[in-house]
Amino acid sequence: MAQGPAPLPTAPSLETAADSYRTMVELAREGIFIVDPQANFTFANHFFAQALDLPPEDLQGRSLFEFLTPQGREVVTAQLDRRRQGKTDTYELTLVKQDGSFLPTLISATPLMVNDNFIGSLAIVTDISQLKAVEGEIRSAKEFYETIINSITDNLVVIDPRTYALVLANASFLAYIGKSPDQVLGRPCYAVIRGRTTPCIKDGLHCPTREGARLKRMVLSERPLINFRGEERTFQVATFPHLDPQGNVDLLIRLERDVTDRRQMEETLAFRSRQLQKTQRQLARLAEIARERTGPRSFPDLVHFLQDRILETFPFSDPIFLILDPRRDHFLSLKECSPHATEALSRLLLHLEQSQQVAPFCQYLRHLEDPNGVTSADHENLPPFFQPLWEIYPSWCGLPLFAQQHCLGFFVLGFHLPQAFSGEDLHFLQALFAQVACYLRYLLRREEVTAAEGLPPVPKTSFGDLIGQSKEMQELYRFIDQVGGTDAPVLITGESGTGKELAARTLHRHSKRSREPFLAVACSASSPTLLESELFGHEKGAFTGAIRRHKGALERAHGGTLFLDEVADLPPATQILLLRFLQDRVFERVGGEATQEVNVRVVAATARDLYQEVQAGHFREDLYYRLHITGIHLPPLRKRREDIPLLCQHFLHRLSLREGKRLTRFSSSALQVLMDFDWPGNVRQLENAISHAVTLASGEVVRRHHLPRFLQGEDAAEPPPASLADAERQVIIRVLKESGWNKHEAARRLQVSRSTLYSKIKRYGLEEVLKGPAE
Repeated sequence: MAQGPAPLPTAPSLETAADSYRTMVELAREGIFIVDPQANFTFANHFFAQALDLPPEDLQGRSLFEFLTPQGREVVTAQLDRRRQGKTDTYELTLVKQDGSFLPTLISATPLMVNDNFIGSLAIVTDISQLKAVEGEIRSAKEFYETIINSITDNLVVIDPRTYALVLANASFLAYIGKSPDQVLGRPCYAVIRGRTTPCIKDGLHCPTREGARLKRMVLSERPLINFRGEERTFQVATFPHLDPQGNVDLLIRLERDVTDRRQMEETLAFRSRQLQKTQRQLARLAEIARERTGPRSFPDLVHFLQDRILETFPFSDPIFLILDPRRDHFLSLKECSPHATEALSRLLLHLEQSQQVAPFCQYLRHLEDPNGVTSADHENLPPFFQPLWEIYPSWCGLPLFAQQHCLGFFVLGFHLPQAFSGEDLHFLQALFAQVACYLRYLLRREEVTAAEGLPPVPKTSFGDLIGQSKEMQELYRFIDQVGGTDAPVLITGESGTGKELAARTLHRHSKRSREPFLAVACSASSPTLLESELFGHEKGAFTGAIRRHKGALERAHGGTLFLDEVADLPPATQILLLRFLQDRVFERVGGEATQEVNVRVVAATARDLYQEVQAGHFREDLYYRLHITGIHLPPLRKRREDIPLLCQHFLHRLSLREGKRLTRFSSSALQVLMDFDWPGNVRQLENAISHAVTLASGEVVRRHHLPRFLQGEDAAEPPPASLADAERQVIIRVLKESGWNKHEAARRLQVSRSTLYSKIKRYGLEEVLKGPAE
């Protein structure tokens, strides 16, 4: 028999569906309840009942108003009216639990309508007690933070370094300037604090905000400012940079403190002691200058000489020489001098030209008759051409330069921090220029005649820390002057003892980085791990003994120059890291992952032929070409013998002062011996020999018998070796002499390790031999 079609599945009964929905509602992790039009509970799931600390059956038929605060009852009454209108809402409501405690909730309520008739409301309840607690903590933290900021009695602002806009100001600052937050926030700091329309830096004024952002470290300065009551007060200004995760400065905290009264008290208490000490130093300095004033053989040399002596007496100052040109209608730019000596002069000349005060200033000097007149920032009713000095320096003084009733120009001594000038200070400057003015005029006139007759310029006897007047040194001076203005890496080569670090320091001093750090790292003095840490720094725990984070030489030299001595000794792994830095200007600390970026000029030096090291596979070729973009070679002393007398006199003067002696010259025989020796250890060995002679000599003359034994021919009579050990001993002594007593260089020439050389020195009892010429 044929079967009929299969029966269709029947729909679940209404009771089964209702049970399923009730189970789903009971399992929900949100509170759910239903109330009738009068707000009486007709249903509540277990989660909602448990939130009120009640069983669900106890809620049945009870009014929602029983579980509300008075304020909550007003809210629910208004919400019921909206439900009757068919509207759905989400709102916050505080419920009262069975024990009387409060339960903050978020209610999502929707009306229940049948045939457009309102029969009640369905609500989903979310417990927001934790959210409210977090909001309370945030509100408390904000109030606490505002309390701390506003309890600081110093003036505090936070500045955006990109726009100079104020983003925060504390109550002390607002009270000080008498304005509300709406009047200052968002406005530039130079407008709010200084009342200016343009940034301070555009007019050559010191800007702590810019300095803090540039250096990425705390900057502290003191300046006299006019407060909003019209009073001149001294303020200590500290700026603290805040760095974003990429290491860039996104905000700057500026803290300003009125230190006028404290500074006046400190100045009063220390005044007598300072003046006595300063007078003693100035007298000693004048005596020294009197002996050396005719040493410099050119006008630039004399300017450098005077600047160095003035900075020894007045550190952190700007000595400026405004020298009239031959026509006496303009000032010399002194372009032959180093940037270190002309930076402040160029800035002042620019201000004078912009204010059209060069001609009036020159006319004033042409008609000036008082050679003893002193001008300072404290004087009133000064001519307009002194105004640029006030704009650049909070403290300054100046005096005319006279030689035989002839005005040569004007000298200015400026300070970026407030400075009180005593009568002793002014007398020192007057005495100084009284001693050198005639020689200054002589050099100026000689250079005028030389230029007019087309004669070659007088060779320099020194350049920075380098000493010498030979042709090789003149070429070196010119080359350093040319490359000083660039940021290209420089490789300095030359035998041991020729003064490679001095050349690097001179290069730094004559560069635009001269006011920033100069750091030297000896690449052969540490193990590879320690050298890498010294260069790039390390994080805490990077290796055994790394108990804290350490900034490497690259970070510490930010903005300045890093000198790598004996760069040929760099380990291969460190060579790779250095190459990456030279290419990308970034590196990571040892044990760190964050990329650091710094602005550093790298100057390297080596006594070896670095190209041969590349050919031998001991040094990376790509790193060699990165370092050797510009090269400087220092000639050995035997190839510039004409510089030996100048160097001897320089070392004699410096070492005599250090030993408290009055040695002034060498005997002719002693000088001849010094001239005839080949000096395998170069300038370092010569300095050690002069130090030996100064220790032994007395009176005013260094004689031949005061010189070390190796210069007196005694070693030539040494008998031939009687054994293999004697031969080895003599070879070690000879190589040590040839390498200028540099044990590292001697070990390289002997092709043994330093530890092997040290053990042989101890075995043959050569410690006494090494005590004479220091390394």
